[in-house]
Amino acid sequence: MKYLLALVLILFFANTHAVAEWKKIGESEKRDGYTAYVDLTSARKANNRVKMWVLFDYNTEQKVSGFNFLSEKIRREYDCEEEQMRMLSFSLFSWNMEKGDLVRSYNQPQKWEKIQPGSMSELEWKTACHSAIKS
Repeated sequence: MKYLLALVLILFFANTHAVAEWKKIGESEKRDGYTAYVDLTSARKANNRVKMWVLFDYNTEQKVSGFNFLSEKIRREYDCEEEQMRMLSFSLFSWNMEKGDLVRSYNQPQKWEKIQPGSMSELEWKTACHSAIKS
């Protein structure tokens, strides 16, 4: 019984520690409106690159390749010197703020894309690179 209680406590604290700390960085009217968040606690810097989780929380249900979702969690890598970024993986969730069912996930690094001035990507890039410099 003691071992079961210890296991339950370990799992509880492991799961609560893994919860992201989402910080709002902006909003957009694209795709019927969404709010963008970053998890600064997930930012990891190596040389001139930073890896960090971002979350897009949509106002209306989105549909991609037959999958309906309200939030999209993406692991990105940002190149702070070359001003570019790429997607490493993503997960789509049926409800807002990565709640509900996981409806699709993909784990394959994509091609590097240049940061477009004035875009949400630029806000992400600046947040990732600025927070990594302070860390």
